[in-house]
Amino acid sequence: MASAFELTVEDFVEDIEAIRALVVAFADSKYQPKSRIAAANSATLLVAATFEEFVREMARDYARAVVNGAPSFDKLPGSLASTAWKRTMDGLGKVKFDTHGKANDIFAIAHAKFSVIYDFCKGDLSKDIYRELIHNENNMHPGQINALFKVSGLKDVCEQCSHKQSLLDMFGETQHGKAHGKLLAGLNHFFERRNEIAHALNSGQSNSPEQIQTDIDMLIGFGQALREVLEDLAPKPFVPAAASAPAQEPLAAPEQVPSA
Repeated sequence: MASAFELTVEDFVEDIEAIRALVVAFADSKYQPKSRIAAANSATLLVAATFEEFVREMARDYARAVVNGAPSFDKLPGSLASTAWKRTMDGLGKVKFDTHGKANDIFAIAHAKFSVIYDFCKGDLSKDIYRELIHNENNMHPGQINALFKVSGLKDVCEQCSHKQSLLDMFGETQHGKAHGKLLAGLNHFFERRNEIAHALNSGQSNSPEQIQTDIDMLIGFGQALREVLEDLAPKPFVPAAASAPAQEPLAAPEQVPSA
């Protein structure tokens, strides 16, 4: 049976390969230069958004595995619950107060969000706190990627990915230190170019189709390595001792002793 991580990677690869097909189609010289530039710029922005959502989903999958593997609330990583609490409260603080019309709806939504994190911190680990827990403020640079997994107790996930053969092969390296350096440089360079496009949409320049394809190959390679790391390190679901013990055979009824 495929793991949650594998299913998330499959969806990511399917989505990003569809963008690759778009890039290839619009690279044809039959299109006007402005059309090719617009297509390339749009593809770069879409690749970045698709990758960011993929990393968030992988971080949520890992956080769920950590929570499901904990026997009790006090065994969770220290930053997990506190981060979920803080981000929920920050989100509630941004809700626009309305004394007219929809006030009751706003109160109901706020109450539901608070109840989820309150119950979770009181020990109900079945509550879904993961959308608030896993949230990035900035582009998915390596530091941001690492931060999303650190809240669940996993440190420097980018460095750990560089040990995986899929990433070593993608960069043509045999030493994980060199692969790590290329990964950091590649991700930073990609998001720098993404930001240049986002802040200058009328620019007459864009990434070449070859560059975008190289970006896509790198992000897929990272995604495969990330899956391997998370599958290796994700805790197994906690099973209470009583539930895991084999059922005992019922005791046989004592023999009846005939009366004298």
